[in-house]
Amino acid sequence: MLSQAVEKTTTKHLKPRLTQMVSWCIMALSKTGRLIQVGTGEGKSCIVAMFAAFRALRGEKVDIMSSSSILAERDLKEWRKFYENLKISVDCNTNKQDKDELKKCYKCQVVYGTVEEFAGDWLRHHFGRLDIFGERKFQCAIVDEVDSLMLDKGLHTIYLSSDMPALQHLNSLLAFIWNSANQYSKIGREIIVGRKHPFFHVVLEKTKGKDIDKFTIFEMAEEAGILAKGSVKNLRNSHGIWIDLSSVTVDQLVNFFKTLERRFPSFQFSLYSMNNDGSIKGLNKEPQKETSETQRVPLLLSNGGLCQYMYTDKNSVLRAIEAEIEHVLHFTPCEQSLDKGSCYVPGFLSDLVKSKLKVWIKNAFYAQTMTMDHEYIKEGHGVVPVDYSCTGIVENNMKWTDGLHQFLEMKHESKLSDMTAITNYMSNVGLLQKYGDQIFGISGTLGQQAETETLQKIYAGIKTCQIPSFKRRKLFEVEGVIVDDEKEWIEKVFEVVTAQTKPTPYRAQRAVLVICETISRAKVLHHALGDNVPRKKLYISNNMDNSAIFAKKLEAGEVIIATNLAGRGTDLQVSDQVKTAGGLFVVLTFFPENVRVEAQAFGRTARQGSPGSAQLIVCIGHQSHLSLKKQDLKSEHQSSLENRTNVTPVYKDLFLKQFKLYHKYHGDEVSKSLALTMLHILTNTSDSGIKTIKEIRDLFAAERLSNFSECDIPNIKKKEELFKLYLHIQDDLYKSKPADSDLSALNELWGMWLLINFNENDSIMDLKNKLTEDLKTARQKLRQRESPISNLHHYTAFGNELRKNGHLEESIKMYTKAIQEDHCWAAIAYYNRAFTSLTQQGRQQDPNCLDQALEDLQNALKSVELYCDQIEVTHRYSKQVKDLGIPSDTRFDNHMTARYSVLFLFKANINEAIKKVDRARDLGGKVKVDESLVYFLVPALHFLPLTVLSTQSLTLIRSRDPLKIQQLISHPSFDILNELMCLESLGLTHVYKLDTLFSLGGFFSKIHRTVSRALD
Repeated sequence: MLSQAVEKTTTKHLKPRLTQMVSWCIMALSKTGRLIQVGTGEGKSCIVAMFAAFRALRGEKVDIMSSSSILAERDLKEWRKFYENLKISVDCNTNKQDKDELKKCYKCQVVYGTVEEFAGDWLRHHFGRLDIFGERKFQCAIVDEVDSLMLDKGLHTIYLSSDMPALQHLNSLLAFIWNSANQYSKIGREIIVGRKHPFFHVVLEKTKGKDIDKFTIFEMAEEAGILAKGSVKNLRNSHGIWIDLSSVTVDQLVNFFKTLERRFPSFQFSLYSMNNDGSIKGLNKEPQKETSETQRVPLLLSNGGLCQYMYTDKNSVLRAIEAEIEHVLHFTPCEQSLDKGSCYVPGFLSDLVKSKLKVWIKNAFYAQTMTMDHEYIKEGHGVVPVDYSCTGIVENNMKWTDGLHQFLEMKHESKLSDMTAITNYMSNVGLLQKYGDQIFGISGTLGQQAETETLQKIYAGIKTCQIPSFKRRKLFEVEGVIVDDEKEWIEKVFEVVTAQTKPTPYRAQRAVLVICETISRAKVLHHALGDNVPRKKLYISNNMDNSAIFAKKLEAGEVIIATNLAGRGTDLQVSDQVKTAGGLFVVLTFFPENVRVEAQAFGRTARQGSPGSAQLIVCIGHQSHLSLKKQDLKSEHQSSLENRTNVTPVYKDLFLKQFKLYHKYHGDEVSKSLALTMLHILTNTSDSGIKTIKEIRDLFAAERLSNFSECDIPNIKKKEELFKLYLHIQDDLYKSKPADSDLSALNELWGMWLLINFNENDSIMDLKNKLTEDLKTARQKLRQRESPISNLHHYTAFGNELRKNGHLEESIKMYTKAIQEDHCWAAIAYYNRAFTSLTQQGRQQDPNCLDQALEDLQNALKSVELYCDQIEVTHRYSKQVKDLGIPSDTRFDNHMTARYSVLFLFKANINEAIKKVDRARDLGGKVKVDESLVYFLVPALHFLPLTVLSTQSLTLIRSRDPLKIQQLISHPSFDILNELMCLESLGLTHVYKLDTLFSLGGFFSKIHRTVSRALD
């Protein structure tokens, strides 16, 4: 029946091949999960559809998971008639915009989709309480490209965005960290230097607490000739200190430090300067003795009286930046200094900052090393990660955590997103394990024994088998080439591509697919081929319209230059002329990190018995995953080189020495030397260098898999166990129909708890016990209307709910608690308390009520100024400009301007209210309160740009294209609206306008009170 349905409903009306029948029957006869390796181009989608139909006809629900939404939608479109013929309901879970659509989708017997959508919908059902799945159970999972989803992306974690507005208070601190990291640079082989300081700042810092004041230092500077005679006397008599150091030379600085060392022997300095060629020269000629009592400080001196600290290891740099942060970071409530460079963070975030500060600093340095069109691209909606090493997919819905994404946004002056805390998550492994032993998968590349063993460790009862090809594969693999540098690599690829696209006496032109590791290298090759290869196309982003690439068969002479997007799951059809000429020629221009990615690339040619060729062309300098990371280097790598009899002894000894040196110092220069030595070994052995590097690659891959199953999986399981516990406690909370503010506060506590308390070295029982106790305490606090983490914004939210329900007196108490928790950031609490009090009193407002409202509004104004100041600090540290008034047109500037503009309008509203209250108080009147939604804070003029986009907006929304909708919402025209929503999330749900009411009785009453006070 199934075979007949395939023949009847498919385009070519062909019967399933024997290999396809055998494949789905093996799965059907398996009592437990089965993974099958079927050659690329053998019709995996047919096998999947037939097995899914078999299980559906047995009354089971079947979930079919693809590696991308494009493949899921393509397969559903191709096989919909097949299911309809069998009266099996089927749908796809991608691009569903609302709850009702998703509920309808999951009522179907068979659902196609991506792991991300299945995991996201599970979270919407269990965490978001949307009841999407209904009665659907995890009965059968069929995973297409199973090795990719279970291994390469096994740790990928899906989470729903959580509203945690308080984390925007960290932006100024992140900006300072980014600014500080950019002040450090590497010179020479292993030396890092910090920001430049005037020499006296360095000395004051190092002699702090030693009874050495600045004038003592200036006197020594005068003695060394840095300052003119009599300068110190003038400085003592002046109110401020300003010293012109522009003419101070390095030699003068050396003399100064010699004087300092003679006067204070406990302080010793190692002095250096930089030569014109960039080399470092020592300036201390005489030998220096270091004792336990001396503090030798290495300094790089430069003209202009400037010094830079010198560091030889990254940990010293981290400590130096932490010390810089300590000077500028203040936890509120506190007194605000006059220093405009200070970063103020609410005190309830102090534990988070202390636990994550080192991670944020490391990520700032890591962001410096990341490059656009490699690890990420820039789109209309900001910085977007790229899965360059595996699938090449641009991951539009993914963001890096722990400040890394924000640092990249600052790097490229994009719109700045706020940091988030993850409150819900589901990994690919966690989702698949919910199907128990009913996981079935199919792939063209299950990999080697190490991959198979890893899968069997993680997924209980799973078995594997390999199905032979229906037709013998006619792939000719040309001997690979390893080159030294990028120039030679470009030349070699150019040579191969032009040779294959030109006819020869024995064959016609061929079509060529060039697969690059990164988008940037694909662009480099596209440019290098130039007019020599006129018929070429780029296939580098799933965000582009690539329909022209697949619209017709590849003709002779055509070239596609792509990333791994053209690897897994891509079916490129070639013309008969190309097949006659030898088929598609695949050039893989990088060395994949595992054999499966390589096989997928080569699997684009020689499909279904057609001929084809493939070749590796590798530049050793590009192979970042073979740059021998310290954690990957184990004894077997060393022994594998020692045991190679065909390696020249000189190079073997050199490699092993550098190998040991790398273990000791783990520096970039040593790593580079190691890579060059490896190049000599690979290119000067009697057997193939490609064979040798594959052996090393496979060792690395085996170790990664070992870490994956022994370290990564247990950690992700711990987190998912904790999340399961939190969901259980949340279930109990829902029984009492909690307020939205209570749920939000508890979710925020849980997200913060995970960031601060999760330690992979702790046992799961200890973590569960601590979480249970902390959540119990949190719920007790919520019952008493207290914030579980002392977050002032929680109290504002509690007050808003009470005010909405008409409990004005109780809401005023909540706003008061917010103010008491942290008055520095309590602008909205002050504002809401003032107007709630005026509303409560109504026409019975007395002078004390007006006085209190006036005081609250003035305090609100002062607090809003802090918000504005911190925006300026964020902007200045990110851009290194002095104020927002400087004309600029970057996306970052536009965003900061919009944020500042909304706060400016908020201040204007407060100032207007202060005038009205003040006038009413002075004239013995009262005020009438008019309430509007926060969106009326902004004049309609600011929303005019949105009307231009209105037609386009409706079209995009109807298109249901998530990327286009995301880019639309990120358009600058939406910034004002987004910032109003941000204020709303902090508690400013409404804004108020006042009308002053006067009466003759009130006026005489005011005179009476004034006279009475005067007589008293």
